[in-house]
Amino acid sequence: MNWDDADDRAWLETESGVDELVADSLLAEDTRPRVVEHDNGLLLILRGVNLNAGKRPEDMISLRLWFDGEQLISTSRYPLRTVDELVRQLEEGTGPATLAELLMELVEGLAERTDELIESIEEEVDELEAALLDGADRELRDRIGQIRRTIIVIRRYLAPQRDALARLSTINRPLLADLDRGRIREQADALTRLVEDLDMARERGGMIHEQLLTRLSDQLNTRMYLLSIVAAIFLPLGFITGLFGINVGGMPWVETDMGFWWVMLLILAIGAGLGVWLRGRRWF
Repeated sequence: MNWDDADDRAWLETESGVDELVADSLLAEDTRPRVVEHDNGLLLILRGVNLNAGKRPEDMISLRLWFDGEQLISTSRYPLRTVDELVRQLEEGTGPATLAELLMELVEGLAERTDELIESIEEEVDELEAALLDGADRELRDRIGQIRRTIIVIRRYLAPQRDALARLSTINRPLLADLDRGRIREQADALTRLVEDLDMARERGGMIHEQLLTRLSDQLNTRMYLLSIVAAIFLPLGFITGLFGINVGGMPWVETDMGFWWVMLLILAIGAGLGVWLRGRRWF
């Protein structure tokens, strides 16, 4: 079901036979991953990777599931590859044979595509590290910021989803008798690993960002240092040229044709002397 579709909403509210509170949960606009037990069923809310055209994968789609042993109702706003694939298999007669198996296939399919997304994030972090070795630039800083924001958004949903699956594996009710709890626990452990991978990728991104800022700062300091040396050399030379530029009587070499060259020679001597002195002081 598409919870944003008027016909689907009407069916869920009036014809599905589910409790009003359950229908409200299936149609809610904002949700977080969790498991909720009801008198006659189980409400499971998960998140899946958004692989639709023009969408960002980290904008994870909320998938709401109602399972009462006799029916499995799912609602989401946008299509999910996992759901579409299972629907295709069922239409071809090759899909899961029981509702419990269908629920497991949904959970595992969502986790598999999330794993692929996190692998792509880790590969991008590797590329950022390699790019940092080649050189530091401001575009690299923008890419690091984007990948760190992506990690934060994904982790926001994966951590509670891991807890939801862990809790699902401990629920002991007759309607879940056919559910393979071992597979559920494996999925919870897999999500734990994915969360740890995200944390590691975030830490690596932070280290790359710090190294990048250090390199950019070093580049800036080097340039400012060079400008300081140039200014230290030309400051006294500017004073001399300014002094000889005043139009008052008594200025030396005014009457001689060699005056200009004597001043140039004086400037060169002072500049060279300053250079030698700065070199001796290990300024450069």
